[in-house]
Amino acid sequence: MASPQCCANPPTLNPAGGEGKVVDSFGGIKAYVSGAAESKAAVVLVSDVYGFEAPNLRKIADKVASSGYFVVVPDFLHGDPFVPENTERPIQVWIKEHGADKGFEEAKPVIAALKEKGVSSVGAAGYCWGAKVVVELAKAHEIQAAVMCHPSFVTVDDIKEVKCPIAILGAEIDRMSPPEVVKQFEQVLSSKSGIGHFVKIFPGVEHGWTVRYKNEDAAAVKSAEEALADMIDCCSACAQQHHNGQTSASERRHRCSIASSHCWENPPALDPAGGGGDDVNDFGGQKAYVAGSAGSKAAIVLVSDAFAPNLRKIANRVALSGYFVVVPDFLHGDPYQPDNPNNPGMWLQSHNPKEASEVAKPVIAALKEKGASFIGAAGYCWGAKVVVELAEVHEIQAALLLHPSLLAVDDIKRFHVLKFITYSY
Repeated sequence: MASPQCCANPPTLNPAGGEGKVVDSFGGIKAYVSGAAESKAAVVLVSDVYGFEAPNLRKIADKVASSGYFVVVPDFLHGDPFVPENTERPIQVWIKEHGADKGFEEAKPVIAALKEKGVSSVGAAGYCWGAKVVVELAKAHEIQAAVMCHPSFVTVDDIKEVKCPIAILGAEIDRMSPPEVVKQFEQVLSSKSGIGHFVKIFPGVEHGWTVRYKNEDAAAVKSAEEALADMIDCCSACAQQHHNGQTSASERRHRCSIASSHCWENPPALDPAGGGGDDVNDFGGQKAYVAGSAGSKAAIVLVSDAFAPNLRKIANRVALSGYFVVVPDFLHGDPYQPDNPNNPGMWLQSHNPKEASEVAKPVIAALKEKGASFIGAAGYCWGAKVVVELAEVHEIQAALLLHPSLLAVDDIKRFHVLKFITYSY
């Protein structure tokens, strides 16, 4: 049964809102669409009980579109959103006429229409009522990634049947999916081999916060933006891997290993001239910072986080212990820019850790050519995923992962070297 929280803070609907446009038929359904129609990656947003005209939902659609997606917000409620002022039709009556099973069936032609127009990766995000529609799509192999925001009507049995990577963004104050239920969802997902997942409970927020926040409430806006960033990151990770053709069972395990908003916090002031070592234009084909004795038989490769090689003090101290240290610029002069709020998803699509691990192999080969007999690697946040990839293919003798991101449990299972992992709690 629907909770009163499902209906709290109703939006003022605006049929003309948003930067996109309303089309009369997309897969047979009236819809709001936004973004580049030729994009190969699409996201379907499924509304809560207030429907596709909610201003904040359209705002979300436009922001997702600005990250490179074609976004569709279908009107699965057919112009009949819940009206809290109508006392003759309470939510218990309304919900009987708008079952999520109906939305699920109507979503299939929408997804088919996306594929017909050339889309190769489809993600779906659902809010409250819409989360039930999305989990049904995830159970039926209809989508490549699923995101549920403060879900309603979703059960543990639903989660057991999920067949694609999934992110669940829950609220601390939620009677429909309280934190203890969300944690049950997480336990089920953790026990499922091959299904990437990301589960997060946002402190101090209530059910519906992602789409029904008040613009004048700075804390609420910040939490909603954080949830949006997590959603985009999940879809980006899955779209990138789908685009790269990773279709084997082992590779599917990595999908939806997403970067949290923590990855982008406290950006450093970068200094290309810093450190006591040397900048070289070509070390194994990469621009790099190097420190330590070039004649050392032991070498360490440091792989940066999203903010590029700002590891020079660390490199210098490691070099003092007798190592030759290399800090390659695997970001190719393009670190993450925190002043671009739409950047996380786009940046991750352009900086795939798996691709960086391939670029790292010539760096390691260059170390061996100069006589290094022992090579370790340490990776920070984004860089930890690069190091894991190197460890899986016997490229290094030791690995250190510092506050890692983008990792799956199966990554660690395939480790072939001595490993150390540092984390905070």
